[in-house]
Amino acid sequence: MGLTFSSEELEQELVSMSKKMQNEVLDEALNEGAKPVIKAMDKNVPIDTGELSDSLGEIKKEGSSTNRKIHLGSTSTKRKVVERAYYQEYGNSSMLGKKWMKKSYEQSKDEAVEAIADSLTKSLFK
Repeated sequence: MGLTFSSEELEQELVSMSKKMQNEVLDEALNEGAKPVIKAMDKNVPIDTGELSDSLGEIKKEGSSTNRKIHLGSTSTKRKVVERAYYQEYGNSSMLGKKWMKKSYEQSKDEAVEAIADSLTKSLFK
């Protein structure tokens, strides 16, 4: 699951920046956009032992320029916790998935896009 933001004016501003600066600006914007999504995920996560809730955060960032994405979910190194996140989301042969990550994304996407736009505006159009 990732957030994507793109516009022509943004691309023009980014072209004029160095590559390192581009990634710093975009990473900061993605971090700001991730906050409301993680907050919603924490609110919707199924609670059993609390390990899944404690492990929510940024998994990785990938891509470059306006194709940069952030992946959010369980950051745990424990296989059982990651499996629990997967099965709670998608289900298995004996249970239906709760779609808690998808629901969290849908609930917070407008706020996340606004946070990304605000961050980019502050960084690029001072």
